[in-house]
This record gives sequence, C-alpha cells and structure tokens, in this order.
Amino acid sequence: MNCLAPGWFETAQNRVMYENKEWVEYLVDRIPLKRPGEPHDLDGAIVFLASEASRYMTGQTLLVDGGISTGAMRATINKPSANDAGI
Repeated sequence: MNCLAPGWFETAQNRVMYENKEWVEYLVDRIPLKRPGEPHDLDGAIVFLASEASRYMTGQTLLVDGGISTGAMRATINKPSANDAGI
C-alpha cells in the first residue's frame, strides 16, 4: 500500500487559517515553490499511484508539498530578547 501526502492545501477544514493573511505569508515564505498547493497539483501523483506505472512501488509515501518537507526554508534570525540576556 502506498500513501499520498499532500502539503499545505486550502480545504474546508483549514479555510479559517487561510483567512489570516499574515499566516499565509508566513507559510508561503517557507514553501520553496512560494505558494500553497492547488487541487490540480495532486493530479499527476494520483494518476501515477492509480496506474500500472506504480505497480512495483509499495510501502511508499509520495509527498506533494511544494518542497516544504525538504527543509529548504528561509533561515530565521531570532533576535535575543532582554530575558535572554538575563536582564
């Protein structure tokens, strides 16, 4: 059995998160393709998994996530706070 693992796609369950513009900007900044997934982005992976082309593939998770799982995200710089300095 194989698994399709979509990344960040707007759905009915998470729609309220996508209403927060700051959160969407934060998310998009961390996705190498610079956008959340769109439903048609899953088409190729679904066709592949349902076809004979994947007949010798088993026990795999196919990530369709715009690259966020690669860890190739923008480095964040955390400025030390007054508490960090013991003040």
